[in-house]
Amino acid sequence: MKRIVDIFSKDWSPEIIWTYIVNLDGVDNTQDLKRDEVPLSAFESEALRLAIAESRGDSDSIFAKVRE
Repeated sequence: MKRIVDIFSKDWSPEIIWTYIVNLDGVDNTQDLKRDEVPLSAFESEALRLAIAESRGDSDSIFAKVRE
């Protein structure tokens, strides 16, 4: 299952710092995705981990939000 996740600054600036396309399970079959829903917070956590690893900010200065 894939989701687009935006990284924002915690100062609540409306500007997006970075965007990730996060694929957590690698399942391409939509029937499997309907059975095994992945919580949105898991996508946000993975995008935040990637942003910190790529020096886009630290956990005190950025947050992640899944696009709806």
